[in-house]
Amino acid sequence: MMTINGHYDGKRVLLDEPVPTDIPADTPVKVVFEGADARGVLDEIAQLARPGGKPPDFSQQHEYYVKGGPRR
Repeated sequence: MMTINGHYDGKRVLLDEPVPTDIPADTPVKVVFEGADARGVLDEIAQLARPGGKPPDFSQQHEYYVKGGPRR
């Protein structure tokens, strides 16, 4: 097991140090929130994950809605 420090910037988790070059792509990771405000961070992530007014096909067409790519 390896630990790499990072932080949550309000939208995504960012690493504070580079990942070693010998770690292969698609290696599973586990993110653990530490600190007194961890519950607030998890609540905010859960809020962002809710459908809240998104189109019904958002999960299938997310590239179109988020990045302006072509519809599939």
